[in-house]
Amino acid sequence: MFLKPSYQVLSEIIRHGSFTKAGQALGMSSVAVGKHVKQLEQHLGFRLFHRTTRNVTPTSSALKLHEALQRSEGFLSEIYNELSDDQTRPSGQLKINVPMSYGEQYLAKPLADYAARYPDVIVDVDFDDKRVHLIEEGYDAVVRIGVLEDSGLIARHISDFPIELCAAPSLLEKLTAPQSPADLKSWPAICYSNAVNPTQWAFVDEAQKIANISVKPALYANSAAMMKQACLAGVGAAMLPRFICQKELDDGQLIRLLPAYQDAQQRAVYVVYPDKNFTPLKVRAFIDTLTSHASLSE
Repeated sequence: MFLKPSYQVLSEIIRHGSFTKAGQALGMSSVAVGKHVKQLEQHLGFRLFHRTTRNVTPTSSALKLHEALQRSEGFLSEIYNELSDDQTRPSGQLKINVPMSYGEQYLAKPLADYAARYPDVIVDVDFDDKRVHLIEEGYDAVVRIGVLEDSGLIARHISDFPIELCAAPSLLEKLTAPQSPADLKSWPAICYSNAVNPTQWAFVDEAQKIANISVKPALYANSAAMMKQACLAGVGAAMLPRFICQKELDDGQLIRLLPAYQDAQQRAVYVVYPDKNFTPLKVRAFIDTLTSHASLSE
């Protein structure tokens, strides 16, 4: 039932923290170590290690197997059966990270529905806008908004995420309404501090011509709610998510600027996770839940 040489390789990788050092301890090459890991993963049907250019991180399944190997073969058999069950019904712990404002408004219900539907899963959710290292910090999945970087991770599109350029009527009484993106260079701007380049804004017109501008920051914030309040107070113009400013646009508390232009970055909501070939059922069920809720809300 068990591939004992491969299980020995598994334990040595966890002990030493790398394929190379495990190979040295076992008297084999790192390539041979990798083959053992691949054989074991194919046999078990789930991922044992997340590999990046920086390090090798064992999954929770690998750690459970390693612990079992230190005990009896009977206990190993129990753990193997438990992990195999995880592939037929969602169970275990699901650790996820979601953006604060968007998560509280749009993800609280689907997360609660997921927890109620799958009682064998312990849901551990962080509402936080900070950038996290998915693998290094032990997350099973993270929800991300924006333009994704090429990280080698897998991303599933959940929904679009339109952005509106807004200002308060009080600010427009002091400044001339912009006719083109270039006019914003003299305007005070409310900037999202978690952006890669917070003061670099990009717009596209109906002819798909892109205009990139550098804005003059009046306030930085990493909270969409804070940015909206500053915008309502007339601090400056802001690029706000539509979900957080639609009511204020509808009732006139905020004015949409440059209606002939759109945000050029094509932002969207994604679920990001490590591997599409060995995705645990608990993660697949989580992605399906978010996708289902997004389609119902459209």
